[in-house]
Amino acid sequence: MPSWLLGLGKGLAWGLIGAGVKHYFLRRALRKTKVETHEKTEKIILNCYYVRYVVNLIVLVGAYFLFAADTLSLIGAALGLTIPKYFLSFLKLD
Repeated sequence: MPSWLLGLGKGLAWGLIGAGVKHYFLRRALRKTKVETHEKTEKIILNCYYVRYVVNLIVLVGAYFLFAADTLSLIGAALGLTIPKYFLSFLKLD
């Protein structure tokens, strides 16, 4: 197996884990908004956005340090963070 494929696969797996964490936080925030007032709902969604942003940073910085700054691992992590969005949009699940 080519070494570039291994690096890309490790980064992709790491990014998909991060995307799963982000999706969990989004689902949890949306569940909370069903029983709250409009002002509280805005605060919950804004906090969810901040948490998702921090998760993105943690995943990308983690990929940098875990995989010894391998460029393909970083590309795989970035792809792993963004690919689930397209699947969810295609399937109309999000």
